[in-house]
Amino acid sequence: MQQTSNAGVQNTQEKAVSLRDLFSIRWYIEQTKGWNPISYWLIVIAAIGNIYISFFMGHPVSWVTFVTYAASILSIWTIGGITNSRPVNGVGGILSAILYIIAALVAKNPADAILQGFYILVLDLPVLTMPAWSKDVEKKIRFIHETDIRGEKHGKKFWYPVLAIVGIGLFALAYWFETQVLHTPRPISDSLVLGSGAVGAILTTFRFGEAFAFWLIQGALQVILWGHTALSGDANWVLFFTYMLFLVNDLVGVFASKWFHHSEETKQIVAQNEAEKLAQ
Repeated sequence: MQQTSNAGVQNTQEKAVSLRDLFSIRWYIEQTKGWNPISYWLIVIAAIGNIYISFFMGHPVSWVTFVTYAASILSIWTIGGITNSRPVNGVGGILSAILYIIAALVAKNPADAILQGFYILVLDLPVLTMPAWSKDVEKKIRFIHETDIRGEKHGKKFWYPVLAIVGIGLFALAYWFETQVLHTPRPISDSLVLGSGAVGAILTTFRFGEAFAFWLIQGALQVILWGHTALSGDANWVLFFTYMLFLVNDLVGVFASKWFHHSEETKQIVAQNEAEKLAQ
């Protein structure tokens, strides 16, 4: 029965993804099948745990409470899709990011709000504007150091400097803006979240396995940021709890997903490239 289910998911992945699919509830249901069981449990735990945190811990209930709760559930679902190499981000990711932007601005974490906008540009819009980009995700995953042996145009000498410039540059810019212009209460942790999250998003967009190393770092930084935010009284504990679940998801990505375990796909591509060279 399990083999039949996995085959069905694989066939869904191999079919060309149309723009109509990306606005179809049925398509998203199909893409949510065959995930690691831990991903499903994270959604259930987030749904139940955040209800308790939002409405039964004595915090004032306002419109922000509902926005934060909806953002947490959508985000757990979309990151579960990324971990399981399923392109459920897009519409779901944009909705989640918009809600997070609202929550972050209300909580005085502007760099985190900017990061969510960056996610829309880098992670979600490509799914909507280039549906074929979502096809055969698992086959495109590799590590940066594998780009050379896979015969790609841009190798590690290109990617390492680019990612360093993006991460350090965004951190420095955000830190300057928050300390010199906005005078926000948590400039260091907020800026670190932006720098690490931007690098993680770029790695994910270009299907690099190192993405989940950065998601793990960024998840820990988000826990620190939103824990500090909650202790300061600028937000409830929903996003702190949600990012704790993100850390569990990141560990799944490192230890039990194609993002870190894709050696067979790389071997096939290298063998194919060598065969093409010999044929020439």
